[in-house]
This record gives sequence, C-alpha cells and structure tokens, in this order.
Amino acid sequence: MIKIKKLNHIYKNRTENAVKNINLHIKKGENVVIIGSSGSGKSTLLKCINRLIESTSGSVLIDNQNISNCHQKKAEKIRANIGMIFQNFNILERETVFHNVLNGRLSYNNHWKTIFGKFSKEDHDIAKECISRVGLHEYMYEHTMNLSGGQKQRVAIARVLSQQPSVILADEPVSNLDPKLMKEIMDLLKNICVEKGITLVTSLHFLNFAKKYGSRIIGMRDGKIVFDDKPENLTEKDIVDIYGKTKDWYLYGKAGF
Repeated sequence: MIKIKKLNHIYKNRTENAVKNINLHIKKGENVVIIGSSGSGKSTLLKCINRLIESTSGSVLIDNQNISNCHQKKAEKIRANIGMIFQNFNILERETVFHNVLNGRLSYNNHWKTIFGKFSKEDHDIAKECISRVGLHEYMYEHTMNLSGGQKQRVAIARVLSQQPSVILADEPVSNLDPKLMKEIMDLLKNICVEKGITLVTSLHFLNFAKKYGSRIIGMRDGKIVFDDKPENLTEKDIVDIYGKTKDWYLYGKAGF
C-alpha cells in the first residue's frame, strides 16, 4: 500500500535532513506505529507520505501511484484516499459536528457545489453513519467548540472515515488526552481500521502504548529508521538505540506508559 524509496527531506534554513534516506514498505491493512523522541522525524515522514510537505528527494507510492513526483491535481486525487488525523484535532471549532464530518466528502464533489454547501444525499448519509460509528450521534448538530478533547478527536476520526480512505495517517493523535481517553481513542481507531481493512500508520510517544496497538513498530532517531520489527522483538538495546539514554528514554522508553 505504501512504498517509500530513498526519501529525504530538509527544511529551509537547516543543514541537517529531517528524514534521511528512508526506505519503507507497508502492506495493505497493516497497523504500523512509529516511535522516537521529539525531532526524530516521525511527523516529517508522515507529512511526506501525504505530501503535506514536499520531499527533497526520493519517492512515495500510495497503492502504486507516485504522490511525490506528480502534478498537484494528481496528488490531490491520491491524497483523497489518505486520511490524516492530527494531535490538535484540526477541526472547525465554530462548525457543527455534522458539517465538520461532511467536509471529509469535499474531494468527491465539484468545487462550486461545495462552496455553496450542496452535498448529495449520499454524502449526508455517509457523514451521519460515520458520526454514529464514533459514538457522537447525539452531538451531531452540536458546535465542536463545546465538545471535550476526546470528543473532538472522535469528530476528526469521523471526518477522515467519511473520506472512505484506504490509508489513515495519525500524527500523535492522543498526545493531548488523558490516559483513559488515550485508550478509548486508540481502541476506536484500531477497531475501525481492522473492520474496514484500512492501512493505519500512527506516530506515538509512549512505548508500551505503541507495543499494545501496533502489529509492527518503526523506531526513528535523527531522521533515520533504526528499528523495524514486531513489538515483541524490541529489546532494551533497541530502545536505547531509538531514544538514547536521555530524558525521553526514561520517560517514554524505560518507564513506558
């Protein structure tokens, strides 16, 4: 589903690559968790996969379509098949839950129709079904500014689900939530992806949490992949290789969650 070859990205005014020569294959329906300290390249890698930022070199193929080396319109068509969930929810606070989720259907509609809010009955039905799936049916017409953090992330998941994607990328989706909500959101996200055969790639901080929810773990350090294997094969040495003997190692690796 995702094939990455010799991927590099360097931000402007920096000398070091944020991701360095990444080669990675992710199969359809896999549940992959990326771990590493802040600044290790996790978010940059996810954004390069979705072409939210342009890679400096290399290629990213989504279902055999090269998203990194095509014109923008083609990239937008490919991106319609990739859902993205963010740490800070990235929803419209002044809009209702329903309209936020309906926005997930934008890529399936004519530009002018969506400007005037003319979505089809099918779009409305899909949005309502997705809202019910994440347990927010009773909040459908509530403004999202009135919701809790956990509920806002459920709105974000429902919006992505309404895209009917084959891939979901989740960039630290539970970092702003308390432990109970972290588990609820990760359970929901994992179960939805298993039900629908969606490929899920999530970046997480807490190691024990990552081991629980990922069937495969990618460890990153200084922009490079330093571990790629099943969670049960992760050793203490691997953890130090990923985090280093730093504050992050004690907080996320050694202590875990």
